[in-house]
Amino acid sequence: MQKKIGYIIGVLFVLLTKCHYAADVLDSVQHIDTVRIHGNKPSANVFNSYSIIEKENSIASLNTINGIADVLQRFTSAQVNSYGAGNIASISIRGTNDDQSNVYWNGIKLNSLTLGTTDLSIIPIESADALLIDNNSSAIGGNVQLQTRPNWSNIVSIKAKSDLSSFDNYKNAISLKVGNSRIQFHSDAYYHTAKNNFTFKDIYKFGNPIDTANHNQLKSIAAINQLFFQFRKQIFISIGSLYNKKDKYLPAIMGTNELSSKFQKDKTLRHFITIDKSIKNGDFNFSFSHAFDELLYTDKRLPTDTFLFINSNYKSHRIASTFKSNSYFKYKLSLQTGYTYCIQFAQVKEYGKKHVLEHIGDVYAKLKWENNNFNSSLSITQPFSSFKYIRPQFTWSAAYKTNNTNKQYTIQLLYSDTYRFPDMNDRYWSPGGNPKLKPEHGWKMSVDNSFRLLKNKNQFSVNTSVYVSIINNNILWTPITNAIWTPKNLKKTRMYGVETAVDYSYRDADKFLLQIQAMYMFNKSQILQDYLQQQLEGKYLRYKPQHSVKLNMYVEQKFVGFGVNYTYTSLRYTDEDNLSYYMLKPFHLLDAFITFKGTIQDKHTLQFLFRINNITNTAYESIRSYAQPLRNYTISFIYKFSKHQTTLK
Repeated sequence: MQKKIGYIIGVLFVLLTKCHYAADVLDSVQHIDTVRIHGNKPSANVFNSYSIIEKENSIASLNTINGIADVLQRFTSAQVNSYGAGNIASISIRGTNDDQSNVYWNGIKLNSLTLGTTDLSIIPIESADALLIDNNSSAIGGNVQLQTRPNWSNIVSIKAKSDLSSFDNYKNAISLKVGNSRIQFHSDAYYHTAKNNFTFKDIYKFGNPIDTANHNQLKSIAAINQLFFQFRKQIFISIGSLYNKKDKYLPAIMGTNELSSKFQKDKTLRHFITIDKSIKNGDFNFSFSHAFDELLYTDKRLPTDTFLFINSNYKSHRIASTFKSNSYFKYKLSLQTGYTYCIQFAQVKEYGKKHVLEHIGDVYAKLKWENNNFNSSLSITQPFSSFKYIRPQFTWSAAYKTNNTNKQYTIQLLYSDTYRFPDMNDRYWSPGGNPKLKPEHGWKMSVDNSFRLLKNKNQFSVNTSVYVSIINNNILWTPITNAIWTPKNLKKTRMYGVETAVDYSYRDADKFLLQIQAMYMFNKSQILQDYLQQQLEGKYLRYKPQHSVKLNMYVEQKFVGFGVNYTYTSLRYTDEDNLSYYMLKPFHLLDAFITFKGTIQDKHTLQFLFRINNITNTAYESIRSYAQPLRNYTISFIYKFSKHQTTLK
């Protein structure tokens, strides 16, 4: 029976992959990057500065959020900047820029090879079972990990969801998971269309009239397929593919009467295979992966023109292999060694070359000691690239925790060197690219405290982190003529602050549930040195709020649930001179929802949800001059079916 199931799953994986990708055959060599995450893995025995959100067991899942960007903005300390509903959304971690943090899907880097940033708006929540934020990596900002995990007791589970929202906004998703104790197959599909013709208050026009966002339609699809194998000799193999495509018409900015003709198409494709094997006194991991990104941007001088004023097409590929080995010794010592090797390939006509080919990666070693209460680690990493050298990077951490699992306190100290290589646009864009750019580099330190209390049906936790970071050789584009700009290493910046999160939950079996989450973030991101404009020293970086507050509450009584989400963002400067004229005002956002759900024969679950977004009808900006919707509504229908093995071999 298991052989038949395995055969059926294999055929399904091949057929679905061909279906999704037949129309998008790649016409050149394909290159990618699988990146190792520096720092400790999540463990029950070791304290670490990770924020983990499980899709099926968290306050985020109870809110039935659709996108990764919404999860990050509402339920984590990260800041997400958006160009408006359905448009580009980027992440900032602890006051850093969007290209200084990395986003990974099962170890594969999702950041654009050419731009260095990640558009969170094209990543559906269906792409992952868990979301993990690591602030203590060698990335200048941090790492966001999207992870999928097999449930070996699963026989078959199905989830279908449909959303109807204001402004002709429709989202549909379906998920299938089928398998046994040796093999599991996951397939997810997502489809989103919207006119996005929302109303907004145009604060840049006289009288602040109510206007409509035109030329703002979108169509987005995603398909995720994964196979997991578990063999008898402690061998685990996972194979996966991720496909995203988004067609987006871009509206005009506020304050103008322009009729926009801008259009952008994004396409991403990821493949990977990972092999894990346990051996005597250790284990090893090997992975091979491929990624393809394509971006098409077009514009006309006038909407009536028959020719394109701008027709820019980016194609980039990454191919990488990674290897990691863990060896365990006496006295609770362990040694981790490994490498990452990546080939990067891009075809962009604005680079003035037929194609660009680069090699990048690192080799590393990490020594670790731990017992029931203490742990400490020291690692050294030597990055390498075909275009610039950077010195070895060091990371050190030490942590202590108490033994009582019902009342536990932990503290961790961490120091890490950080770096970022310039992206391809910085080096090759013609005119203006600067191939002599140096990597951004610096260091960061943090002190992390956590207290957790478990008592009867109550759970309470407090997490606080104090951090500071210095970045040298910040890259900034500056004008060399009236029409040509070029990037230079011009700045030294500092970020420091405090992040605090308080969580409380009470659960009485299936009768009653209460969850409360409160977060406060204080951050100061400032220019320490500017080699061209000394008057900017001490000024705040653009779009970095000093104060942020996030509150989430959910209460459920058997079949009925009610939730509230609140966010506060303080003032932000949008220019380096910190002029009040260009400053974005503080704003409060309040959302609320009510949900009804029921279970039939313990296998079928039906759920209905009604959400009101921006209850107070607040006019606000995430990015200057880009409109955000006023009050709007969403209705969601969700169906789940699951069947599991009663005993797992």
